[in-house]
Amino acid sequence: MGTVSTEALALRRTPFGETSQIVEFLTREHGRVSLILKGVHREKSRMGGPVDLLDHSRLTWFARRGSRSLAPLRERRVLSHHAGLRSREDLLAAGLWLVELLAALAPEDQPVPALFDQALAVLSVLDSRPPATSVPAVVFAMEASLLRMTGFQPVLDRCVSCDRRPSGHKVLRCDLERGGIVCADCREPDEPSFPLGAAAARLVEELSVADPREAAALHLSPELENDVRRFTYRTWLHVLERRPRAAALPRGD
Repeated sequence: MGTVSTEALALRRTPFGETSQIVEFLTREHGRVSLILKGVHREKSRMGGPVDLLDHSRLTWFARRGSRSLAPLRERRVLSHHAGLRSREDLLAAGLWLVELLAALAPEDQPVPALFDQALAVLSVLDSRPPATSVPAVVFAMEASLLRMTGFQPVLDRCVSCDRRPSGHKVLRCDLERGGIVCADCREPDEPSFPLGAAAARLVEELSVADPREAAALHLSPELENDVRRFTYRTWLHVLERRPRAAALPRGD
């Protein structure tokens, strides 16, 4: 049995008995981890009170190697409750969409420092209460970075079949089954591709490596924003193999 101490974000919470919770956390060093918080609802609990989604905390627990039972949390110190994010419906929706994506994409019991740090960066921007007009670009950056970090980002800068880069095209065709854009010469007549503006493809690539604070400063045209929304909605349908439960933005017209 060893003591583990690490930072974590709360992704799921389930009541357990009258005074306890079972919580799934995303941690930097151990990926997704489920722990039992015994007596968390009691006044003198050392758990920092009941856990809310997206709470950023420092946790300490005893790891039980080889045991299938949940490890009990020994101590929890809340670092941030993200009050700013919870102050507006659009910001909270973006945060809950981040929760859904992290719960679906992050591995269990594996270090994910880059993923964890990116999640904190996005939450910091949302917590600063950016203007409503800036939220779509922040969400797009969040989505693009998670796709890149988890290996699900479609190829958008060249044909996935012949490796040729598009030149002078305003509209591309994206086939998610094949992994990205497909040029006219390589497309099959009955393939399930869809149109994607070249400007939207470039933006998604740029946002996948952008600082979320830079994304918050972008001003997207309605046409470009709508094009990226359609692309991300289709991409998450493909990656998650279901409709998103907490999508932060409409799917686009």
